[in-house]
Amino acid sequence: MTEQVVDLGSTWAVLRRRRGVILLAALLGALAGAGLLVLSPPAYLSTSVVLLPGATQAGSGKTGDYDADTQVLIATSAEILLRAAQQVHPELTQAEITDRVSAEAPSAAVLSIKAAGPTAVQAEDLASAVAQSLVDYLADTKHALSKTQQATLKERLDTLNASLANVNKEIKKVTGRLAAKGRTSASGRADAAALSDLTAVQASTVLDIDALKKQLSGEDLTSGQVSAGASVIQPASPGKQSDFVTDALTYVMGGAAACALLVALYILITNQRDPKLRSRDEIADAVGIPVVASMRVRTPRSTHAWRELLRAYTPDSPDAWALRQFLHGLVPDAGKDSPKTQGFVLVVLTVSGDTAGLAVGPQIASFAASNGIATHLFAAQHHESATTLWAACSQHPERHDLPGALSVTTVFDSRIRADLTVRLIVLDRDTPEPDPDFVAGGTAVIAVGSGSATRRNLADAVVAADRVGLTVQGIIVANPEPLDRTTGRLGGVEWVSSTVTRPILITARGRAGAEGEASAPGAGGQHRPIEGRSPR
Repeated sequence: MTEQVVDLGSTWAVLRRRRGVILLAALLGALAGAGLLVLSPPAYLSTSVVLLPGATQAGSGKTGDYDADTQVLIATSAEILLRAAQQVHPELTQAEITDRVSAEAPSAAVLSIKAAGPTAVQAEDLASAVAQSLVDYLADTKHALSKTQQATLKERLDTLNASLANVNKEIKKVTGRLAAKGRTSASGRADAAALSDLTAVQASTVLDIDALKKQLSGEDLTSGQVSAGASVIQPASPGKQSDFVTDALTYVMGGAAACALLVALYILITNQRDPKLRSRDEIADAVGIPVVASMRVRTPRSTHAWRELLRAYTPDSPDAWALRQFLHGLVPDAGKDSPKTQGFVLVVLTVSGDTAGLAVGPQIASFAASNGIATHLFAAQHHESATTLWAACSQHPERHDLPGALSVTTVFDSRIRADLTVRLIVLDRDTPEPDPDFVAGGTAVIAVGSGSATRRNLADAVVAADRVGLTVQGIIVANPEPLDRTTGRLGGVEWVSSTVTRPILITARGRAGAEGEASAPGAGGQHRPIEGRSPR
């Protein structure tokens, strides 16, 4: 049986991603707890205390302590509770009164009875009824001996009477010998000692006989029973509810915690069956292509929002520095009077429905233009899921209000010259078919949002690109998981490169200085092609 290692980082990432659902579940649980508190408020509690006198030992006048557990069982027995149930109003069933009454013995001779009720008066009445029922029961049993107890006592009394008769006979014999022989001889002294012992036994037997006669006559109790009546030493206390604030916190916080925990467990269980790829390593391993960049992106929902992104995209400092590194790798001679390289064509593939991946190409183009690089964003292959972006790109140039270095078109225009051309290709998720005319002569990367595509989606897109002669050379991950510490680098993988430098690995949240093939370009900006293949 294989052991599965629990990835706490991935687990926390899953829960954090669905934190909105968990918070909603906690809120609903808190409301449910509050509703339960209103519909079923805490019961009122009342306490009554009963004093139990000492217990008489069988056949003697000595008294001792009670067994506390036994007295608790007697107080909560069916006979006691049914007596009390008939004395309260409304009358309670055995199940109801059993659920409401409890007893404990703080000491051997004291019994504390607690009763609960929906109102303070009902709680007090029930506590008083149970305490009085216990006292009455003990009083009734004080003079009521069972037939078995009576037979046992009579048998014991007969035995003691026979023993007393034998003792009296022996005393008579010893007394006669002492009268005849005196106490001075050795035998006389022995008889005197025996007479003393016999007299003591006689006195003890007489006491035991008297005690048994009292028990048989009802003036005392047998083994383990009280010799005097029990009494209520503390009447039922006023019914009080427990602290409302404490109960409210318990109900509300308990409901919130329970619902949040259940939803979190459900999310974790269903996540195991979710085929979508989330970490950089999962995405890279799916198609055997390294992750060359990862960045946070906006996800515009309207044409106006797309135009705003193209007009003024301003990333935060870590993402801005990462994008600068990326652009230096793409267009090292941008802005120079005598550039050594021709314009770079970056083909950005993305699958339909991936809003995060769709935003990668426009963000790269907008940022490049804002840094003075002549950039052309060509929305080449359209899909209905990207209609708002295409609408923004098809606006007349004068209406774009775009940076001067950025041009945006949805049709090919050979007159446009740019240091960087970003061709955006949106492939159908189910049947990806890139147009050969749009992808020719470019370096291809596939942009994918974390948790937006499956292994099959990526494989289908890469295979479709390969059919038209386009090799996908890297992956750009949009909106990576905050807790994802993987890099998506593949050991031993080398890039197919053209005359320009390939993109370098960028990640604003990556580990600085980590080794890997996707770091900086090789000597002279060139990279050895994969063995057996020629550079494009």
